[in-house]
Amino acid sequence: MIKRFLDYTEIQTKITSLFTFVLTLGFMIFNDYEIKFFPTLVFFLSMFIFDLCTTAINNYIDSKTNGQDIGFTRKTGRNLIFAMFFISAALGLYLVYISDIIVLFMGMFCFAVGVLYTYGPIPISRQPYGEIISGILYGYFIPFIMIHVSQPHSMIEIQYAQGFLNLNMDIMSLLQFVLVFMVPTLLTSSIMLANNTCDIEKDVLVKRYTLPYYLGQAVSVKLMYALYLLVFASVVLSSVLGLVPLIAILTLLVMPKVWANVALFKKDLVKHVSFKFIIKNFIMIMAVYSVLVLIGGIL
Repeated sequence: MIKRFLDYTEIQTKITSLFTFVLTLGFMIFNDYEIKFFPTLVFFLSMFIFDLCTTAINNYIDSKTNGQDIGFTRKTGRNLIFAMFFISAALGLYLVYISDIIVLFMGMFCFAVGVLYTYGPIPISRQPYGEIISGILYGYFIPFIMIHVSQPHSMIEIQYAQGFLNLNMDIMSLLQFVLVFMVPTLLTSSIMLANNTCDIEKDVLVKRYTLPYYLGQAVSVKLMYALYLLVFASVVLSSVLGLVPLIAILTLLVMPKVWANVALFKKDLVKHVSFKFIIKNFIMIMAVYSVLVLIGGIL
């Protein structure tokens, strides 16, 4: 039962959000942000369970068209989705209760995207902007909420007084945040881009017209190279500007292996052969970057 559930929710893919969580911890420690344990724990559980839920929804929906075995009867599969959704939503609402309304708005957006990604009249996963949405969600929204529940006024603050709603933003802090977390954002997008690049022909059969469908495989691979260049540029700038520990610049040491993996991906654009190289790149870059930022923050 447990193994089937883990397969249904593709537990092995959840490393993406875990690395972002570790990176955010390191960033907060290095910049002397207060870390409130309980709200952070509630956020992590809500985020992780909802991540499992969205994957289950994706597999449940796809099984209708490709005959995929989800490991359970469709009724059980559907009930598991509802259970995960409501548990995650309950935790999210509790987090709003102990934090503020900004978390509510951010959480509502994340829940909406998670559900609409594979469900609804126009699923996001079938559109050419899926890479952008998934990247922003995992790379920016997760760290922002995590920071906000511990340090509510660090970047954005909403105040209500005398019938007026005031939104205050620390532009410099927001720009620094955008630069540092460009790394997980672009790397998450690269996974989606690689997946869709390999699946163009299969996707068309189920009326899924993703970004690579419009760009073509050759241009999509060039875009992949561009994403990695921006990732390493972000690492350099963040380290040199002191937004993360200088030791994080050692992430550049993985560049040769990253380019080698992209070359292997480009060589044979068949999913079961090539997709693993982009996953390896994500794990390699995020593992090194996150750990270095965390170590540098602690030291």
